[in-house]
Parts: sequence; structure tokens; C-alpha cells
Amino acid sequence: MDFRKKVNKFTKKYWDKIAISIVPILFLIIGTTTLSDYGVNWDEPFHFMRGQAYLHYYLSGGQKDYKSLPPYPRININCVDTNNPACDFSPGGPSDRENYNGSNLIYEEAIKKLYPKNSNIWRSYYQHDTYNFNEIIKIENGHPAVGDIMAAFFNYVFYQKLHILGDIESYHFFEIFTSFLIVLGVSIIVYLKFGVFSAIVSSFALASYPLFFSESHFNIKDPPETAFFGLTIILFYLGITKSKWVYLILSSIFMAFAVGTKFNAFFIVPILGLWLLYYIFTSAWRKRKNIAVIISLILYPFITVFVFYILWPYLWSNPIENFLDIVLFYKQIGMGTPVEMSQYIYHGWNTYPIVWIAYTTPIPILVLSIMGFFVSIYLFLFKKNNFTFLVILWFSTPMLRASFPNSAIYGGVRQLMEFLPAMAILAGIGTYYFVKTMKYHKSIILVIFLSMLFVTHEMVKIHPNQNVYFNQIVGGLKGAKDKKIPYWGNSYGNAYQQGIDWINKNAEGNARVGLPISTMGNLPWIKFRSDIEFSNSSWSGPKHGGEYEIELVFDWAPTAWYSFAYYDVYLNPVFEVKVDNVAILKVWKNDKKYIKEGYDKELVYFPKFVKKEKTSLFIDIGKEIYLSRITINHGKYGCFVQKGGYISLSSNDKDWIREVEAIDYPQVPPAAIGITDTNFVYLFAAKKARYILLETAIDNSCLLKKNNLEIRGLAI
Repeated sequence: MDFRKKVNKFTKKYWDKIAISIVPILFLIIGTTTLSDYGVNWDEPFHFMRGQAYLHYYLSGGQKDYKSLPPYPRININCVDTNNPACDFSPGGPSDRENYNGSNLIYEEAIKKLYPKNSNIWRSYYQHDTYNFNEIIKIENGHPAVGDIMAAFFNYVFYQKLHILGDIESYHFFEIFTSFLIVLGVSIIVYLKFGVFSAIVSSFALASYPLFFSESHFNIKDPPETAFFGLTIILFYLGITKSKWVYLILSSIFMAFAVGTKFNAFFIVPILGLWLLYYIFTSAWRKRKNIAVIISLILYPFITVFVFYILWPYLWSNPIENFLDIVLFYKQIGMGTPVEMSQYIYHGWNTYPIVWIAYTTPIPILVLSIMGFFVSIYLFLFKKNNFTFLVILWFSTPMLRASFPNSAIYGGVRQLMEFLPAMAILAGIGTYYFVKTMKYHKSIILVIFLSMLFVTHEMVKIHPNQNVYFNQIVGGLKGAKDKKIPYWGNSYGNAYQQGIDWINKNAEGNARVGLPISTMGNLPWIKFRSDIEFSNSSWSGPKHGGEYEIELVFDWAPTAWYSFAYYDVYLNPVFEVKVDNVAILKVWKNDKKYIKEGYDKELVYFPKFVKKEKTSLFIDIGKEIYLSRITINHGKYGCFVQKGGYISLSSNDKDWIREVEAIDYPQVPPAAIGITDTNFVYLFAAKKARYILLETAIDNSCLLKKNNLEIRGLAI
């Protein structure tokens, strides 16, 4: 038998297995090769550092610091005095870049060149000397750390030891790999129940779901927890229905992984509990005498608890009390409807999850899933199909959790992502019965394949911003913005990477970069060019210091802060990340040539009327102007330093709008605008108003002590 015949024979024999593996493998390949297209989200830096602290403790046999590791290489090798603030050796500290005159390499690449050629192990940027085991244990109060430890292990293998992935990319490979496992799991279980074509559609529905695909590149909690959640259910189902005790043991371990990543996984219990009761009382299973399976069921919770406990050192010192502290954390963040959700409350129930799914699911997947949902209900009620009952429970439980009265949900539906594998399975079920009941099978299959191409096109078109995808029902991202859908443009911080890439390519040598809102740790420092100074102290505002500022621009509360509004109102951006022609991120250069027309000149206005009360100052400018600042030169003796208080603006002395920043809030670095203990400055980003009310809210405020007042506005 020649080689070709052997291949044909192998292909024919294993065709089904090859076919159902295509989408999962493509997902893994595409996901891995696009890792560098995405940045980190706001939470990840802490999770990386926490995972590394615990992993190092395990691998080193109990070391609680990194003293056994070589120091993280520093580009500025001349900075050796660790007591000198200028020689801050923390990742991204001044010593990393100060006085560096090297090439325009990405900082991570420059660091690699400093490692010994035959170095057995590289040190991760997030093996932070400050955030070692002892420190992490002290500040633990949130999500469990099992997922963090696993991500750190992937970094240890693929970056530190093998050097085949970048530092950040290796953490994210953990997220891609776990997501691949659930895509594969969905494909297998649908194949076993409904055949090859349905399996392909189901795996595609999950792999191409915009939110899932995007977040599997940078979200260290939700996609892995979703994967572990789904694998727990699938393995449990197979263990019971096929009487395989090994599957049940594996299910209990994945349950520990799921709970150890996010406590949302506790909702697996009602899903599996209700399904098992139904299965026992509607099948002959209870008559079987499979002792191994029964023992596995009895051991199931003990294995889960044991694995969860040994993988999280925070529990070791005081397991019950520390566990309850985490439960309290989830209670606090999981209760209470956010204000922006109020429009979706119907008789106490939150309809936002359903609305969001309807708006953010590609239409072909949405249609097939709806069909599959009703088919599943029919099969359960009239055919006693226990599998479809399980899928219905799996899909509905996360929905109900988030929709139940007084339950909190924010940031889209990423926090209830556990429903996605079930929804993908429903799409496969819908496909099966759609094709089965239609007369022209080939035509229907062709339509479904064409719809898959349409979804693929949609994904490619907005890459790498799939997590802000909205479908044609709402009119894309522009429609979501116009309809003020909460969190319409929230990319969770990963979009920063696109701004970084532009700056690396276009910024002049030794450029300065800052963030007007977020903290610097939320951006991957090591992705900047090594000559770039990245510091929020770069903010110069009206002084036009030439710095670059980068920030997300969707409708989130901090965009009302002056530190952001100055750049967004006064300057034309030099770069924008757009989806559906809607900006989600901007980069500004604070140079006079980028100032919008009319925004480059301030005029001094003399108030028509000023009335000083006991705790307030009422100002009538005399006409409506575009306010830029109010300055008060005041005394400082025999009075109280201002604490709290607020400023309100009005155009008609009737309708007042309070500024979000309190009087004593440091809008910008004080030195940048001349604030002293006798000189008060409050800035406005071209706010249109005639009347100003300055309410100190304290008796004998120094602001009202022998003050000289100056009002400035723009000549526009």
C-alpha cells in the first residue's frame, strides 16, 4: 500500500474526529498567533504578580521572596543606589529608562538582549520584588488565585524556560489554551449527540463569538472560568451517562479549577444537582450497580474542596474565616443594581443580560441558538431528553443569576460568560433540526456555511476589537453609542496596546507618554519603546509640554475629569482606534499645532456681580462664556484649609450642574497650574456658563478670606 492510499484510509477512518477538531485547532492557532495584537486589561497586572508569588513559593520549596532569582535586567545599568528614588528598581521604575540612549527597540526586546546567552531561566516582568508572597497574603481580598497560578506556570514554561513566547503573551496563552479546551469540549459533546455538522457549527459559534474570542486573549478570569465551568458539566454528564468514574474525578478537579478562578462557578451546583435528580428518576441508572461511579460521586465534593484548598495558600492559615471573607467580597460586588442599569429593570428583574446578548451576538448564531433553545425545550418536555434539559439549565442559570432582583451586573455580559458554551451547543441543536426538517439539505447547509463566512468577516473587520462588537439589530457600535447602551465601548483596557503600537512607530526619540485617567500599571510598560519615558507626571495641560497622552474614550465616568477633558476638548487627536467609525481610544500630542481652532487663547473676564455668603461665593460673569478657569488668591491665616466643597455652573441661574470634581480634588498636578497654599485654581474644559456657585461647605474657609478673583474663558 502506497503512502496516498494509507492517507486516504486514515482519513476515511478518522474523518469525523478530524472534522470536529478543525475549528478548535484553528481557534488555538489563530488565537496564539494574534496574542500580541491585544494588550492587558485593568485587572491583569495584579493577577500576574499574585500568580507569580504563589508559583515561586511552590517551585522554590517555600521561598516567600525572589532573592534566589537573578534580578530583573535593567537597561540603565549605571543606576545601582536602591535608596535613591531615581533608582527605583520596580518594573517600569525610573531606573528602567532614565538616560537610556539605546536603539528604538521595544523595551521587552531590549531586556532580552541583557540576559546571558545561555540563561536557563528568564525573569518575568511581573515577578515583582515588592509583591512577593508575604505581601500578597496580606492584601488578599478578592477573587481566588488558582487561575493566576496557572497563568504564571504558563509564563514559567513558555517564556522563562523555553523562550518561545513573549512575557505577557505567555500569560495570555493560558487563557487561549483553556478557551481552546472548552471549544473542543463543545465540539465533542455535540458530535456525540447530534453528529459532525452540528459539532462544527457549535464549535464555530463559540470560537467566533466576538466577546469570547477577544477576551480569551487578555481576560485572566472570565474565559478560563467559563472553560472550567463548561468542562466540569460536560465531564460530569459523560461520567454519569456512560458510567465512567474517571470522567467524574476529572469533573471534580475542573470544578476546583473553576471555583478557584471565580466563585461564579458555585452555580454549577444547582445545574448538576437538578439534572442528576432528573436523570436518576427518569432512567434506569439507579438500578445499575456501578460502585466506582457511586464512590466517585461521594468523593466529588471532597476532591473539589481539597484541590481548591491546596492550590490557594491564602486559605491555609485560616481556611474558614478567609473563605468567608471572599464570600463577603462576592456579596458586596454582586448585589445592588448599578444606576446605568435602571432602564432595564422590569418588576425588579434585570433584563440587561438578555438585551445585551440580543445586541452582541452575530445574527446567524443568534437565530440558530434561539431555534435550538425551543427545540431543546420540546425535546425535554415531550421526548424526555435529559441532555437538552442539562443544556437549558446550563444556559439559563447564569442568566437568572444576573437577572434576579437586586443582582449586580456591569461591564456587558463578560461576568456571566458561563452561558456561552451552552448557547453554542444550542446553535448546534438548532442546526441539526433545521437541516433535518428542511427538504433541500444541501441548500440549507450552504446557507449555514455562508452565514459562518459572514460572521468570520465581521470578526476580521474589527480585529482586534471584537469585544466591542454590536450586531446589525442595534446598528453596530455606532447604534449602541447613539442608544446609550451601558458599557457600549468598554474594551476593558486592552485597546491601549493599539495606541502603544502607534506611539512606538511614530513618536520622536525620547518622547514622553502619560495617561490622563488610568494608572500606569494598567498598561504593559514593556511594550513601549525603550527610549520612551512613560509617566503620568508628564501631564502638562495648558502649558503644552509636548507629551503624548493615550486614553479610552467611551462613556465612562472619569471622562468628566479635567485631566482627560482637557485633551479631548482642546486638542485634535493624532491617532484614533475606531470601530464602526466610532472612536474607542485616542492619542493626543500636547503641542500647540494640534490645538483646535479658537482654543488657544484665554481671555480675562471681570464679573458683573459677586456675592459672598458665609460658606459660598456666587458669581455672575455678566454673559455666557466658555469657562477655562477660576483663580482665587486668598489668605491663609485665621481660617481653615479647604476640604470638600463643590462648584456648580448655570446659564440661567435656575438649572445648575455640579462639577464632578470636588474643590479640594487635585484635578491635575498642582505645580502644572500654579496651585499654592494661597492660590486656588479650578479648571474647566470649555464649560459654557454665565453663573458660578462655589460652595465651600465649611465655615471660615481660607478660599473666602481676603480673596482676589479672576475668571478666564476661551475666545471661541
